[in-house]
Amino acid sequence: MMKNRSETFGRLLKAGIGSIVICEGTKAPVVEDDLGQQIGVSADAIQRYKAGALPPEPRTVHILAEACVRRGFMNRDWLQSFLHAARYHQSDKLLDQLCPLGPIRPRPPRVYENLPAPTYSQFVNRPQAFAEVADGLGKRTAAVLIVGMGGNGKTSLAREVAAHCLRDNEETPRFDSVVWVSDKDRPGTTNLSTVLDEIARTLDYPGFTQFAHDEKRREVEQLLRRQKVLVVVDNFETISDGALLTWLLNLPEPSKALITSREYRREWRSSWPVELRGMSEAEAWDLIRERARVLKIDRLVGERAQLEPLLAATGGNPKALTMTLGLLKYERRPLQQVVDDLYAARGNLFDDLFTRAWALLDEAARRVLLAMPLFASSACGAAMAVIANVNSYTFANAVERLADLALIDVRLPIGLNAEVRYVLHPLVRAFTTAKLCAEPHSEAEMRERWLQWYTQLTVQVGYCWNDLSRLDMLDPEQETIHAVIEWTVRQKRFSEVLKIVKGVRYYYYVRGMWEQNPPINLIGVEAARTLAESIEEAEAIAYHIQILCKQGKPDVAERFILRLREITQTIQVPESVFFELQHAIALFAIAQQDIDQAEVVWQQTLEMAEKLDIRAYIANRRWLATCLYRKRLISDAEQLLCEALRDAIQHKYVRGVVSIQTKLANIYLDRNDTDRAAAALADGQNYASQYSESRHVAELQQCIARLHTLRGDLPAARASLAEAIDLFERLGMRRELAEARAALAKLDAPDAPVSGV
Repeated sequence: MMKNRSETFGRLLKAGIGSIVICEGTKAPVVEDDLGQQIGVSADAIQRYKAGALPPEPRTVHILAEACVRRGFMNRDWLQSFLHAARYHQSDKLLDQLCPLGPIRPRPPRVYENLPAPTYSQFVNRPQAFAEVADGLGKRTAAVLIVGMGGNGKTSLAREVAAHCLRDNEETPRFDSVVWVSDKDRPGTTNLSTVLDEIARTLDYPGFTQFAHDEKRREVEQLLRRQKVLVVVDNFETISDGALLTWLLNLPEPSKALITSREYRREWRSSWPVELRGMSEAEAWDLIRERARVLKIDRLVGERAQLEPLLAATGGNPKALTMTLGLLKYERRPLQQVVDDLYAARGNLFDDLFTRAWALLDEAARRVLLAMPLFASSACGAAMAVIANVNSYTFANAVERLADLALIDVRLPIGLNAEVRYVLHPLVRAFTTAKLCAEPHSEAEMRERWLQWYTQLTVQVGYCWNDLSRLDMLDPEQETIHAVIEWTVRQKRFSEVLKIVKGVRYYYYVRGMWEQNPPINLIGVEAARTLAESIEEAEAIAYHIQILCKQGKPDVAERFILRLREITQTIQVPESVFFELQHAIALFAIAQQDIDQAEVVWQQTLEMAEKLDIRAYIANRRWLATCLYRKRLISDAEQLLCEALRDAIQHKYVRGVVSIQTKLANIYLDRNDTDRAAAALADGQNYASQYSESRHVAELQQCIARLHTLRGDLPAARASLAEAIDLFERLGMRRELAEARAALAKLDAPDAPVSGV
């Protein structure tokens, strides 16, 4: 039996599969199932191979090796060791086939974009307008402006152009990234600072958002010079920040701005303007046929010759056309009568359309529509039904009618597990918001259900250290949760504020959203202080200190330390909170390079952590081991880390496993034990693929660079350090960034010592 096993083979396969997981942004079971299908075995067989069982057929080894090289970008050294451990015959031939000697192939660049999902099943192309926008993006002017009346399709056109700009085609210039910013959901809130923040977040540099305004602007402008970014600002007519307008018109090359607005201002003179009018007859006919098919009223539309009066009545406005077709379906009148009413309408076309559409809604549909302005961007059906206070069957009918009348837009899901979400067109949002304000009693009731829904949602997530998948529940709800917190603060309902903050605190931490202004923990501090809840205040302060220290800001953290000590001198805090306070104090000591003080604190809290919960006990030992490692008490540090690792794996503390394996790998590298280090890093990568935390990935990459350096693969070491530097820079972790840059600078000095992290 032993002849059919190789621990080295298992470790190398883990590393290869872990790299595929990282590169493709998926999960290990998905990759293993895919490999199993290619080979003709179950995913369990792949698990056995990862445990060290050697495949019985050379074909299996070939498939596994090719997948890890092609999809996981494993290098020639890895492949050579893998084939040797697998006892693969003619390994030189396969080695030269998969990893020929020559320049290292670069990893394909990741495309950064935050385009909203389309609200249309089929985009009706408007060739002339599309070509004019594309032409403008190819000119030297910094900004292209799409201007036209509401409902003319400016947003849809901008979205389609932006999506094409991410592809290699002849229709549009190619851009590396697209950043989408819209003022439609919260009119008047967009300014230069929020746009800079959105660019930083979308390009995955969240650390920049914590900088002072001038520094943030400089750093973002450097990003826009380093890569070709298309910055799309939608619904500019409600934006009043002149600084943003000036900045967009002077955007640094090679990046460009694409702006939509209902109004043309004198200041736009230096832009490339594209006026979007109503649809042509051919475009309108395509839209009507598609919409009639969706509404199942093809027979009511008639011949194309009947289109001219409808075009004249609506001005070819796409939103007006889709609303008119909805009226045609539910008013059950001939097309000519509907058109005649449009001609007879006095005042604004959309006022008439909205009034007539509102009259066709029953009470349930009206409540659903009135609930929509409470959602900052998009809404899921479950939340809409609860807040509108309608049952599921009634809700389904209401949504169908609202969508048919074009009063809500359906955002199509991307991916099998994604859910349908609903959004409001800006014109509809304005109409519905006015209706909601006119019914204060209904709004008050909906606000209560809205607050209750999001409070319950955040409580479900909470401190989910042993089930990080629960964090996914909050990803599509970020903007609305922020709106809920803002409203609840304005209402001075600080108990609810505190409950929501505690529910989302861990989400913001793991996702690296440390830059919220004000930070989520400070909102909790103020709420607790107002309520005279000193224990809650102390806990929120402790979490805020922890983040500040990891950002390398001990000077900012110091004043919070003073407040923390002031609180603890006057009250007795529970052990669970006291542990977090001590954890913050120890991290503060680490940030000040006082390793001895940090060690004392973690030694003192070790017994308390063991009694509290396993997560606290694991974290305490991990940090204590960090102190011991920095004091070069390597064996003691290793023993603590190994004990903590066993518990972390047993109790599914995924983040703990990643951090511990990285620290253990550094210890193994100190001893030149590259095989054990490689195995630890592969395991850490495998676990890291299960959640999104850039900090841990950066630390892994920094350690992987050490491994490559010791193995003499300097190009691979440079690549790993470059990735670590990129991530540390994105997070604003300046101390770690400086260390990684120093390590990169030393790579050209072969005799320089390679130190741990």
